[in-house]
Amino acid sequence: MNIKAILFDLDGVLVDSEKVMDKISLQVFNDLGVPAKEEDFPPFMGGGDRIFFDGITKLYGKTLDFDSTYNKINEQYNKSEIPPINGATDFLSQAKNAGFKIAIVSSAKKKKILKNLKALNLGEDYFDLVVSGEDIVRNKPNPDIYQYAALTLKVPYENCLVIEDSLLGVRSAIAATCNVIALSTTNNPQDLESEGAMFVFEDFISIDKFDTKAELISFIKECTRDDRVKYGAVKSFEKDYIFPKEVLIENAIKLANKAKANAYTPYSKYNVGAAVVSASTNNIYSGCNVENASYGAAICAERGAVMNFLSKEGPTGIKIVVVVTKDNPPAPPCAMCLQVLSEFCNSETEIHLVDEWYAKDKTKGVHDVYKFKELLPKPFVLC
Repeated sequence: MNIKAILFDLDGVLVDSEKVMDKISLQVFNDLGVPAKEEDFPPFMGGGDRIFFDGITKLYGKTLDFDSTYNKINEQYNKSEIPPINGATDFLSQAKNAGFKIAIVSSAKKKKILKNLKALNLGEDYFDLVVSGEDIVRNKPNPDIYQYAALTLKVPYENCLVIEDSLLGVRSAIAATCNVIALSTTNNPQDLESEGAMFVFEDFISIDKFDTKAELISFIKECTRDDRVKYGAVKSFEKDYIFPKEVLIENAIKLANKAKANAYTPYSKYNVGAAVVSASTNNIYSGCNVENASYGAAICAERGAVMNFLSKEGPTGIKIVVVVTKDNPPAPPCAMCLQVLSEFCNSETEIHLVDEWYAKDKTKGVHDVYKFKELLPKPFVLC
């Protein structure tokens, strides 16, 4: 780990503004006929005003004018006193003195950011960079805002440490391939860790004082959970089997075989079905091969399953791969599919190759099992 820049979310990280905003928003929503409750708020926090507003109003099937509603909320917020998070200013000072580049990366509008910085007795010029939700088109949970900050600071994403408090914020930073730690000021530690935060602390008092970059990096390494498993290009908090492994494999085979029946193969007439099992959730995602008149545009079933998996969970690990074909012995994934899978599989990931007879009746046909390293011992890795 080589951290060169620290990117701070602001609300809930440096200033304890979320509780103030929650109280004001709750009152305004209720006054306008939206029976919102505070427990409704966390899933929509961290992605900017519009995501929060749309999430709450749609939750209750209501229609409100965004501008007038937020004018009422901001009018009250601007009159409120915003307390800093414990130890925030000391941590900022230590980070600056240690030589880290420091930046504010907030989904909020610039006007709100400047008000919150006043609570810290700091100005915009204290930081190497201040990024607001107005600087990008797609806000959190998309990676754009953190990628924009890293690029502007001229620091590689993997050399940035993000400090967040919201689920959407953690998701954004993870998608940007930054290192992420979190404060439990807005969400519980378990939810923040499940989104990918390396570790969660209560406030900045919980972090050891440091004078150098090496001291902070050493502290982070000591606190970081060791049970994250490396899967190719990503790391995943691997979840234990929530029911017997044999049942999971059986269900994956059924879903792969079902997908095989939906394959689009007007040219080869060779149907393939595949399924992958998420290491983080145990969920199963299937795919089938899709051919094209331009043969090179064809998509294999394995890659279809991977795309389905990524669209639902984002980049995490794959613990089991199943491929169903009509061949006996069953055909393995092609070299291109193995290379794609190598981003999300580790060397021990199980690859189950099944023919269509076994998929229909386990007493017939063939079911071969390989470790990923047996099929692709040396995948290409971009260092």
